[in-house]
Amino acid sequence: MRALFVTIVSAVIAGGGGTYAWLYYGGFGGERGTVVAFVNAYGTYAGIAQDVETLVHVPGIEANTDREELLALLNAMLTESMDAAKRESLARIAFTHLDTLKREIDAAQAAQARLYATLQDFDNAGRAFTGMRRAREASSLVARARERAELSARITALLAESNDHTYAIVTRILADMGELTDEHVRTINGATDVAQERFDTTAQLYSNLARVRGELEQAFAAFVASAL
Repeated sequence: MRALFVTIVSAVIAGGGGTYAWLYYGGFGGERGTVVAFVNAYGTYAGIAQDVETLVHVPGIEANTDREELLALLNAMLTESMDAAKRESLARIAFTHLDTLKREIDAAQAAQARLYATLQDFDNAGRAFTGMRRAREASSLVARARERAELSARITALLAESNDHTYAIVTRILADMGELTDEHVRTINGATDVAQERFDTTAQLYSNLARVRGELEQAFAAFVASAL
């Protein structure tokens, strides 16, 4: 305690610059323990963030066979000439692929909830810094991490919305016993622009997510290099 008191007094005697240095750096000895805790919190956050991003990419990638099969079935049901019995049969198959995609989206939403909880722990670890420099750096990193989480959340929401829209199409075909009524066609055509906009927005969000992730990883590496 006496050593700490002497150090503080020395800073005050040195004048404003000395006092500012104490506040700026969090003590002349630094805040190594707080830095380590913050780095560990980031590691936990980053692991879950990566899990979320893997999950949100699964339903939308071309390599997803359920997605590709579903798109092929939708194209056939909505554009090809066929009798009602065949269309109903294809709709039942489409339903199985929709169920698989829904489970993938549900998994992404559950992981997203865990991500927000971990992000709060990361934020709390950043707030433990007393030095202004580290506190400011930590705040910036947490802000980027939060932006990254918001982007993956928006992607997940749009994927769920798209899945619900497709469910509505397939369910209507089944309810009409395989018939593709004129009214249903008008409903689908009316939603085409919205669906295209949703697709374009999702594609842009994927791009933004990759950019923010890269910025965060670069900023965190710089923080570690200067703080440890």
